[in-house]
Amino acid sequence: METNKVIISDLLLKEVIEHARIHLPYESCGLLAGTNNKICSFWKLENEVKSENRFFVQKKVVEKTLNKIEERSECVIAIYHSHPTTSAIPSSYDIFSHPDQEVKMVIVSFKLEIPKIKCYNILKSTYFECPIVIETLS
Repeated sequence: METNKVIISDLLLKEVIEHARIHLPYESCGLLAGTNNKICSFWKLENEVKSENRFFVQKKVVEKTLNKIEERSECVIAIYHSHPTTSAIPSSYDIFSHPDQEVKMVIVSFKLEIPKIKCYNILKSTYFECPIVIETLS
């Protein structure tokens, strides 16, 4: 299996996009978990700062969610957040704030009428796009 790509079902992807849409005009965020780069679960997190260009979740909330993910024998594949008015490209703040190089970053952009979804590997102070494979389940 190509380790750079991530796999997600169309239904789960729709759920992520809808989560982002209902939180507009603010950023939304969550964790995408699974095994072997296949995303099997979506963990919605509440952005505690109402901002169009930042998200924040308390450490204790993240730790509680990580424990639930571990109970399912999954691991975090990506941290997702939205860009309500900008492109699906990591900002310098996104890159600086990304907590783990082993975890990918997924961005849902609403800059255009149709949401755009991109996935990235964040390495030190730069990023590399990685493919998202969408499996049709609907």
